[in-house]
Amino acid sequence: MPIPHVNALIFDLDDTITNFQETADIAFELTFKDVCEEHEVDIEVLHEVYMGLFEDFYTLHLEGHVNLEEFRAYRFSRAFEIVGLPVEDDFLDLCVEFQHIYDQKLRTFPGACDVLRELDEHYPLGLITNGPIEAQWKKINRVKLPRIMEVILVSGQMGISKPDPRIFIVALEGLRTAPEDTLMVGNSLEHDHQGAMNAGMRFVWANHFKKALPEGWPEPDYEVHSFEELRDLLLG
Repeated sequence: MPIPHVNALIFDLDDTITNFQETADIAFELTFKDVCEEHEVDIEVLHEVYMGLFEDFYTLHLEGHVNLEEFRAYRFSRAFEIVGLPVEDDFLDLCVEFQHIYDQKLRTFPGACDVLRELDEHYPLGLITNGPIEAQWKKINRVKLPRIMEVILVSGQMGISKPDPRIFIVALEGLRTAPEDTLMVGNSLEHDHQGAMNAGMRFVWANHFKKALPEGWPEPDYEVHSFEELRDLLLG
């Protein structure tokens, strides 16, 4: 039986609709494998350091101190510095290559587009995504989400990001729905679940990678591992 009292759905993008994690891992391996082997640096360590630098450099981008290309290059150069890799003449070429491979290989999770189109026949749909304006809109347009999403909010455009309840309130107003009648569907407990709780919404954990719930974290209202399961949960 479908979940009762649901008038609208709001989705996250990365690792909820698009398979960001696996795509980035593939691009990272293809781009930096040779330079890491040449200098005997563990590529997994480089990847972990790079991912850990997102918030610091994204804040600089959000505040207008660096553009998108600088945001990416500064993250890579700082990660290289931390793990002991030299920043050589071909460094910027590597940054461009990484983004090119990522853009070419980015895919949605199986069934995502079909299920979203089906859900659009029953609910107004919205999207809230954290990230830089250009990068997020490129992904949004690539998978043709403007065709089915009534409201699309990118944190870089809004100047606020999840889990701040204000960005959820803007989405709710755009969808003309109340928080208690709206489900947030996302993969991030820190951003999506916490944000949904902050805004008074119920939460569907899109746990595609079947991660364990951290000890002490509140139980999500619902959990799915695929878009097929999401469809069954919402449409029966």
